[in-house]
Amino acid sequence: MTEITDYFLAVYLLAVGEAITELRVQPQEVFCFADSPSLQQHIAAYRADTALVNPKIFARKIMELRQQLKQHYDATA
Repeated sequence: MTEITDYFLAVYLLAVGEAITELRVQPQEVFCFADSPSLQQHIAAYRADTALVNPKIFARKIMELRQQLKQHYDATA
């Protein structure tokens, strides 16, 4: 499992088809993804500034992840 704390990397990974396996919000936001060769390729592309994604899908994933975070924060409050 790969744990990510970068919100926009997590959004990008969702936009390219990777799935979050676990989401934690305490003590910080952590997005967990199942390890796979494609996950590592996507992370490398993001960090090298060569990642490409459909902007409409990216925007939709921002909203979806924001909603998931809100639900987790509400559950822990």
